[in-house]
Amino acid sequence: MNAVEKIKQAAAALDADEQFELFRWWTESGAFRQRQLAALQRDIATGISDLENGRFQSYSETNALQLAEDIGGSAI
Repeated sequence: MNAVEKIKQAAAALDADEQFELFRWWTESGAFRQRQLAALQRDIATGISDLENGRFQSYSETNALQLAEDIGGSAI
């Protein structure tokens, strides 16, 4: 059993409050924040590259409303 499996097993044995506390601790940790920041930086770099290479769509008021409806409908 690897370390991640051991952690998952140990976390499953915790009660709901303890699981919440573990989750809160992890999301406030420096390692988690660094991973999130790195992912955000990659997403931003991809977006900038897409803009520079013409891979984007302009929206008018009409098709922006349609996009909002499509997104809203897919969330259900």
